[in-house]
Amino acid sequence: MEKKPVFQRVVFPAAVVLALMIVSVNLYNASRWWEPPILQAFFIHLSALGMFASIWLGAMIANTLAFFRGATFGERLLVCLVTPMVWDAKVLFDFIGIFSGAEVLYACFHAVIMGPIFVALLCMGISEIWCRIIYRRRTGDRFVKIMDFKSGLVLIVGLVMAFLLLYNGGHSFYYLYMDVYSRIFLSPGGMQ
Repeated sequence: MEKKPVFQRVVFPAAVVLALMIVSVNLYNASRWWEPPILQAFFIHLSALGMFASIWLGAMIANTLAFFRGATFGERLLVCLVTPMVWDAKVLFDFIGIFSGAEVLYACFHAVIMGPIFVALLCMGISEIWCRIIYRRRTGDRFVKIMDFKSGLVLIVGLVMAFLLLYNGGHSFYYLYMDVYSRIFLSPGGMQ
């Protein structure tokens, strides 16, 4: 496969998904005050769909674009994690000043922060499979594996962690998270 320049194989795929997220978040925030209500509802739903596509499914889009531009596995992994990391930084930024530094650091283990990262890995693994299938069909190269070790590992880690975060409707992980939080930050002798 032809390896395109860095801008085309790394920056462009990441920028497409990141731009969709930024536009969707800002459109969502701006449309809350729009009139008439039908216009408001339309743009709120449209922007929510854009946020879902970019934050939760963006790795499928970014990985597919990067794969067919000749990006290496490491470059594709980076491209897939840009949007979830920016989203997580935005969420964590809102905690600064409300919580202590240690609590903000602990918040990195919250399902809302870890979820987009592990779902991105899951989506990247799924995208790797279909990209390899399409590449094999286009080129007729039967030596291209449908799943190799790295893409299989990304898929399995993403699937297992997404399952653990969502098990029992997410309640099990949330209660574990809050139990550990209370032991560290709220109990006598803990960090305060």
